Amino acid sequence: MQPRAVEIGCRFAAAVVVVVATSLSAPSRGLALEDAAAAPASVPACISWNKEARYRPYGYDHIVHIRNDCSQSARCVVTTDVNPSPIAVVVAAGTEVEVVTFVGSPASVFEANVECKLVS
Repeated sequence: MQPRAVEIGCRFAAAVVVVVATSLSAPSRGLALEDAAAAPASVPACISWNKEARYRPYGYDHIVHIRNDCSQSARCVVTTDVNPSPIAVVVAAGTEVEVVTFVGSPASVFEANVECKLVS
C-alpha cells in the first residue's frame, strides 16, 4: 500500500464502531479485561463498564464493554485518549454492548471515559 492509503485506512479503521449486544452474558473469560473506575456522577449505579485492549496481528483493538443492569435503556457516550471522537450507543436494559473505539492500535494501554444517562 502507498503511505497515503495506509493513513486513510488507519483513519477509517479508527472510525469503525462495532456494537455487539449480548443478552445478560459476561465477556469471555479468555479476554484480558481491565476494570474502569467510572465517576459515580457520569454513570448510574446499575451500569458498569470496563475496557480491553485485544491483541491481534499488527496491533490492538481498543474495546469498551458496557453492561446495563437497569430496568430501562441507557444512552452512553464513549471517548478514549486514543480516539477522542465521541461514540454514542444505546444499551438496552439487561444487555451488554462492546464498543470498538480503535482497530489496530500500536498502544496496548488506553484510557476510556464513559458517560451514560437512563432514557425512557
